Amino acid sequence: MLAGGFVAGGGGPFVEVPAEADLVIDRATLLAVLEHVEEGILAVRTDGTITFAGPTIRTLLGWDPEGIVGRNVVEFLHPEEAGAALASLLRWENRIGQDVGEVLRIRSAEGGWRELWYDYVTGPAVAALGGFVLTFRPPESVDPERRALLQRLVEESRLVRLASAFLHVESGRFEDGLDRALAELAGLTWVTRVSAWWAEEEQVLCRAVWAAEHQAPSVPLPTSAPLEALPWPGVQGEVQARSLVEIVGGRVAGLDESVEQLLATPLIQGGSPRGFLLLEHTFPGEEFDATHFATLRAAAAIMAEAFARHRAELQLADQARTDRLTRLPNRWTFQEALDEALEVVAGGGSPGLGMALIDLDRFKVVNDSLGHAAGDRLLVEVAGRLLSAATAGDPGAVVARLGGDEFLFLRPTCPSLVGAVAATRELLRALEPPLTVEGQLVTITASAGVVHADDGRADGGELLRRADLAMYRAKRRGGDALMTDDALLRTRVAEQLRLEGDLRSAVEGEGLLVHLQGEWDLTGGRLLGAEALARWDHPGRGVVAAVDFIPLAEETGLIGALGRRVLREACQAVADWQRDGLAPDFLLRVNLAAQQLGDPGLVEDVAGILAETGLAPSSLCLELTESALLVDPEGAAATLERIRALGVGLAVDDFGTGYSSLLYLKALPLTSLKIDQGFVAGLPGDPSDWAIVSAVVQLARAFEISVTAEGVETAEQQGALLEMGCRRAQGYLLSRPESIEDFALRLAPTGIPTGTP
Repeated sequence: MLAGGFVAGGGGPFVEVPAEADLVIDRATLLAVLEHVEEGILAVRTDGTITFAGPTIRTLLGWDPEGIVGRNVVEFLHPEEAGAALASLLRWENRIGQDVGEVLRIRSAEGGWRELWYDYVTGPAVAALGGFVLTFRPPESVDPERRALLQRLVEESRLVRLASAFLHVESGRFEDGLDRALAELAGLTWVTRVSAWWAEEEQVLCRAVWAAEHQAPSVPLPTSAPLEALPWPGVQGEVQARSLVEIVGGRVAGLDESVEQLLATPLIQGGSPRGFLLLEHTFPGEEFDATHFATLRAAAAIMAEAFARHRAELQLADQARTDRLTRLPNRWTFQEALDEALEVVAGGGSPGLGMALIDLDRFKVVNDSLGHAAGDRLLVEVAGRLLSAATAGDPGAVVARLGGDEFLFLRPTCPSLVGAVAATRELLRALEPPLTVEGQLVTITASAGVVHADDGRADGGELLRRADLAMYRAKRRGGDALMTDDALLRTRVAEQLRLEGDLRSAVEGEGLLVHLQGEWDLTGGRLLGAEALARWDHPGRGVVAAVDFIPLAEETGLIGALGRRVLREACQAVADWQRDGLAPDFLLRVNLAAQQLGDPGLVEDVAGILAETGLAPSSLCLELTESALLVDPEGAAATLERIRALGVGLAVDDFGTGYSSLLYLKALPLTSLKIDQGFVAGLPGDPSDWAIVSAVVQLARAFEISVTAEGVETAEQQGALLEMGCRRAQGYLLSRPESIEDFALRLAPTGIPTGTP
């Protein structure tokens, strides 16, 4: 048999061919193989035309092999057998299979009749020779045991090919594997239709059908039957019947009187029937035999396993594409739908698409107050409302869960942004009625960002980013709002992203600078210390002040690395000066951001940098703003106690700008205060500023901590501060921020700081 089996004769040798149901061999290769087969070989078309004759034909019948090519095989068959033989060829058209064991009377070249045993094989593998390969051998040379062995080999080969039909078949092409498997079963003698049935939910579905080119049943099979129609209540053997009505308990229509017999066997999964295989034939007087029973039983076991594996694969694929909580499509599935919609728009098949990103407002309050289980139930309810509202307006709409409390909405056909906004508002309105969660009424609002695309230039990722930006604009308005895509905002965000990348490079490499601004004794003009200030030497913008990039560093999480670098470089400079005897009483002030104060490794970082640089702890003072202290007052107090235990000083910067400034004097281990320059600016003429600054100076004196005024820019301000008793100050009147190298020039070689601001 070729086509995944053997070319075989009446008990003689056979040629093995790889077991692939769709194997196709070219004509030259086939001829080369058949030239060396001992049996007589004829290759014919369906109409009986001979396309090839092997050399053994001359020995068996006396005919010149080349001389009979082009003639019809019917010419050589006994008239009493020619019609049946030709009908057999027609019956096997477009099948994959082999018939084994039959005697025909064949005309010899001398004009007599000779009985020969013949087999044939058909299928794609021999299509190059016309579709059929017939093998002939004298009956007396046929070994019954070898014939029985060959029959078993044919059956086993069929099952191997049937099983291979499901190997390496993707889930999306499972039906192709089914079709190939049924085509193999169609190779059983007398079969004119084969069908596979499998139970899904409340029905048994007809999943695949193969029907013969000729003599097929005339009435189509139904597409399904009720689940209770499975004909095996506790029986796992074959069922024979004369009609499908008998097989499925009279619950299907379509009785086919042309069907002579049906044979069904169950597909067993978990010990119970989950479907069945059905063979039909339309040949009067023929009966299914033991070969059919055995083959069908083995095929059913293979197919049941294939169905079970396919179902498991579908479940895994569904889990990979579906959000487990809400059962909505997940982000990846939504991305596929969005990409497909964009392709349709680009191809002119749609005037445009609308998309929205929807984020629930204050969802964290529900989780924190009612628990995560209640939050999950709320998300499921929200998902149902969004999906109902979306598909009511457009059955093709897609709603997906992005993650957390964020949802995505796609309208594949949407001519304008106005239409996309209107459709999204319908979804937001669907959330307005209160929901009952854990016995409590919960009102949900949401913020949405809406985008529209009417050409194929934007990709899905870009649209998602644009919708995300618009949604956050709605959030910043307080929520319960809808905002649309804004080109100017996108430009600003793109610029910010570029700036973020540049800043990251500066923090990790070159470009980050440390400047120092002196702190002076107003009574004698003596340099007491300096505040370390970060500067950024941007390749395109020049030197950028901290006020312009520190917020970006905080937003992007770079502030910790930036702060450590400033602290290390400033401490190293002062420690080097002290070792050279230039600044023995120098006080270095370094700012801490709120995120740094919340870093559990902050104290270890400070101690490590002091040890690394050799700077005395008493020469360092860390400054914090009141806003930083408000983030976690209790945690900040504990951290500051540990820092103070190192011997490092602590100061509150911009003192007086917060609502609880006085509490810090009592609760925190402070060593100094810095008066905000906003109060200093009004001196000496503003009575309110005078009163505030004077009070702060007196408080510092009462708590025995030092006080420094910031932002001193005029001699009049300096005089007012001296009159109040404030002796320490910073400001442009005294000195501007300078590089470490320039600042070092202010230090006298004798080790005594100069008195020249």
